Amino acid sequence: MGLLSASVAHELNTPLAVLAGSIEKLLETSRDPQTLDRLGRMQRVTQRLRRISETLVDFSRVRNQRLELLGLRHLIDEAWSLVAIDEKASSVDFVNEVSAEDHIVGNSDRLGQVFVNVLRNALNAVEPAHGQIVVRGRRAERSGEAGIAVRVEDNGPGIPADLLPDIFSAFVTTRLDARGTGLGLTVAEGIVTQHGGAISASNRNEGGACLEVWLPAA
Repeated sequence: MGLLSASVAHELNTPLAVLAGSIEKLLETSRDPQTLDRLGRMQRVTQRLRRISETLVDFSRVRNQRLELLGLRHLIDEAWSLVAIDEKASSVDFVNEVSAEDHIVGNSDRLGQVFVNVLRNALNAVEPAHGQIVVRGRRAERSGEAGIAVRVEDNGPGIPADLLPDIFSAFVTTRLDARGTGLGLTVAEGIVTQHGGAISASNRNEGGACLEVWLPAA
């Protein structure tokens, strides 16, 4: 698995370098504010991909994650800014109701990847014309430990009942949409577990899906 991961990372690095260089040139020549904003988000995505590539190279090594105090509201806003590169996001009502006072300790890149995956699934599930994604946070204990539960709710069709039990299993490509590899939520669950947290999925009574990420409070 370590050799496979290093090989995949090697194959990714060359096109990533070309992409990063092209974005930098466009940033230097463009003057339009909207274009610059979009290019800036694309640049942040390529930087995240480079960091993910680095973790693939280190897959077979024991390496401590860099942990820091993180504001959940800011983390979710940053994740949405990356998801919102998709033009569909401009017609969807996104609301982040997580308190600015909610903090956790973790790795920003890894947890950012969790919320990017969850928000992207929600975006793919809703209809562009009247889609709504709401993120809420609440204090919640789990096995006697204080934590924060972040709920990502959408008004899409919900998760089919036959897929709900296997929502976090690998290669379930039809979980919320049929366009991904089926690994997004599997990876998200692994990252959350590494941070001492838990992730769950359910359908809302009023319609739509809800994914809840619980993480220990700072």
